[in-house]
Amino acid sequence: MIKGKPQTFALQPGEGSLRARQDLGSSGVEDMTMLDDLHEASLLWNLRLRYDKGLIYTFAGSILIAVNPYKMFPDAYGLEVAKQYAGRPLGALPPHLFAIGAAAHAALPSPQVVVISGESGSGKTESTKLVMQYLAAVVPGGGSASAVITEQILEAAPLLEAFGNARTARNDNSSRFGKYLEVYFKSGAIVGAKITQYLLEKSRIVTQAPGERNYHVFYEMLGGLSEAERSKYGLLEAEKYFYLNQGATDCASGRVDWASLQSAMQVLGVSEGEREGIVRVLAAVLHLGNVYFHRRQLRHGQEGVEVGSDAEIKWAAHLLHISDEGLHRAVTSRTTEARAERLHTPLGIDQALDARDAFAKALYAGLFNWLVSRINSIVQKGGTHDAHRISILDIFGFEDLAENSFEQMCINYAKENLQL
Repeated sequence: MIKGKPQTFALQPGEGSLRARQDLGSSGVEDMTMLDDLHEASLLWNLRLRYDKGLIYTFAGSILIAVNPYKMFPDAYGLEVAKQYAGRPLGALPPHLFAIGAAAHAALPSPQVVVISGESGSGKTESTKLVMQYLAAVVPGGGSASAVITEQILEAAPLLEAFGNARTARNDNSSRFGKYLEVYFKSGAIVGAKITQYLLEKSRIVTQAPGERNYHVFYEMLGGLSEAERSKYGLLEAEKYFYLNQGATDCASGRVDWASLQSAMQVLGVSEGEREGIVRVLAAVLHLGNVYFHRRQLRHGQEGVEVGSDAEIKWAAHLLHISDEGLHRAVTSRTTEARAERLHTPLGIDQALDARDAFAKALYAGLFNWLVSRINSIVQKGGTHDAHRISILDIFGFEDLAENSFEQMCINYAKENLQL
């Protein structure tokens, strides 16, 4: 996957370079293994020619290279197009994402893996959804049960995007976690799926770089809740929360996003009580972010802290159904147990802030893990031990910033090794 236009470059003037351009024709070649000169300049020039003609897909053997056009081509992904690629060998039709899906499906019953990799913003998440939509469109019908399972799998994607995607300096909808989706088939029909997530970027929950935002779900929730619902959870506008305003960017999100999220949860069978529990945890995280401390001198020259925002502590404790005294103690002191003795050591202001942030990150990570498990409990049906399998790996984007987070470093390292 390539983000935006292929980079421009200067070919050396002369007859050789002119002939190389002419050999590619006006629309380039569909499979770059057919190029006479396999060097960077000819590869990039071929991608550029095809991109300018609206041809965003190009083969390199069994690899499909996609250049993100940052616009939709509705006619290129319809049911009729999917049927054209179904059962056709790779290379029989023009390069297309559906050709990869068709090749994986045709290779069953051998287990298949589609690896979708690229820079942040190159369109990996959309490509993952399109591959899944292709499989849902062309597999033989397995009755109403199979149709329900397929719809649930498709609805899981926007739900995970809301909780695991965020705006970064490079991408307005960047996946900040890795997703491995296994789709199970029996008698050609989809009978279940399993989602594995890894490396969720927890640091984003408590801090964002300039121009970046926290996870989408926070803004969608605050934009979609009614005034009465906000009052129920003690919530204000998004700009009022420290965990949401550090990037100094807009915090807007429409009601449509929240309504779509609620609809996806209903399709997936998430109960009303579970949806309320999700809101309570999200609201508690925001309240924790607004907890602040004052330095306090204790006896014997020891430094401690006192909470300057008791209301936020009480709201967080109320939403989590825990003791506000216990929460207060957890963010202002360290508890050490030795044999039958329990010691409470006061925290300094930096330690208290770290404790607050660690608690918020643990809460959100726990919620995200629960959400994935909840989705799996719905779409991962029994009896798939002998089912055929197509797996789709959507590995999050490479980003090289002036200051990379620890999670981004792990992401970049994983991507580099994946290409070896």
